[in-house]
Amino acid sequence: MKKFLLAFSAFICAAAPLGAQDTAFGQLAGGNSPAPRQAPAPVPAPVPGGTLTIYAYPPYRPINWATPRSALKGVAATVFDQAVAEGSRVDFVSDFGERGSMPRNYRSSIGHTITHVSCALPDGKQYDAWTSFSGQDFHQVDKGNLLDKELGMGVLFQDYIDGHIISGEQNRLLLIYYQNVDGAKPRYWEQRIDGQGCARVRDMVEFFKGFHFPKGSTLEQLEARPVPRTLYFTSNIDPYRSYMARKLDPEARVGGGCAPYGLGLLKAAHKYDYTLDGVLTLKLQVSERLIGGIPDGHGGVRRVPVLSLLGRLGDSWTWPGYKNREFRNYDPSLIWKFIGGVDACLTGGAGCTPEASAWLSANRGRVSAGPAQALNSPRPLHLQGIIVN
Repeated sequence: MKKFLLAFSAFICAAAPLGAQDTAFGQLAGGNSPAPRQAPAPVPAPVPGGTLTIYAYPPYRPINWATPRSALKGVAATVFDQAVAEGSRVDFVSDFGERGSMPRNYRSSIGHTITHVSCALPDGKQYDAWTSFSGQDFHQVDKGNLLDKELGMGVLFQDYIDGHIISGEQNRLLLIYYQNVDGAKPRYWEQRIDGQGCARVRDMVEFFKGFHFPKGSTLEQLEARPVPRTLYFTSNIDPYRSYMARKLDPEARVGGGCAPYGLGLLKAAHKYDYTLDGVLTLKLQVSERLIGGIPDGHGGVRRVPVLSLLGRLGDSWTWPGYKNREFRNYDPSLIWKFIGGVDACLTGGAGCTPEASAWLSANRGRVSAGPAQALNSPRPLHLQGIIVN
């Protein structure tokens, strides 16, 4: 049941100058006398900048968004697959010093987006971080929303109070141990950034890490936090916009999800191409008939049992006589698909999409196919991706 909720809540060397003995005049002036000892060549200062790499992968099983019923069934199938496939686990320690573990046969129900930034700041200091956004880990909240309150597709529009940043080694392990029913692998978008972009990305990553709460915190403890200390896991708040808003308003709500956070870091680096919004965004017109927890027009509150969505009510996202609410969110699967399309256009492989081809034409000379990445994996791993200058 937890994964149902997650599925619909998710939905960035200069040459040294010549000395006297290196010039023609200096060589002649030296005659037959021994050449003076050369001073060691200075070590070049590191060039500020580096890379921001976004990794994306789709769900273990594809989600068919044609109808509410098909979407729910797709997520349910992956939830079942993961439950019966539980085996050995791999341990890790987060950047917060907290121990954890994850299955070696990791199967995502909704996909995920992870960012690795490795760059030099303007002062030459190195910054390196593995980071991603997650949330809604409380089973009692799922039960309350889906079974007790019967919110139905209203879960798409909820703000969950346990948003948090996955920081450190777990992100790399998610990429290494990811499984897909069709054998698909994560893909990457490596973006070159300058020193100022590195500093802006670092500031945003560290800001979001500041919302960390101790592992094992109770729902009651999180509910007691004031709004300025709460990071919301939601599709209603954009991470980059809310981050910028907090600079002006200390009470501004901050939140987001995994894909918006990853692309938000690209925005912080001033490298995001907003013309891609239509390609990378999942959009749904959701009838209020499917949304529980809102006025039903008869003085009561609408209730939508989840089982009804697996029946006739799940035939369509829209219903005559009811208003629609738009759900829109950057989607990991669409990011993954776009990267694959661009790579195919560059290499001549199958899967070159019109959107990828048009984007390449508009960015001619700036994009190349990247080398296969192994991520120091203990098992064979060859991730394909693109490099953008």
